[in-house]
Amino acid sequence: MHVREWTCPACGTVHDRDVNAAKNVKQAARLAVTACGAKVRPEPVLAQREETGSHGIPAGSCAA
Repeated sequence: MHVREWTCPACGTVHDRDVNAAKNVKQAARLAVTACGAKVRPEPVLAQREETGSHGIPAGSCAA
């Protein structure tokens, strides 16, 4: 893990371990979403009536 970057002896290209890891994570996430058919960001869901308003304040005491 101490080697953060290295140069390919055949072509001279410099490779960065962290940049390569980030590319791999991004590609894996894209493949997982594609395989599952899931949306990246789900649609917003409206709060249920009992979940609305300020918690701890009785509903009748609020100005409407």
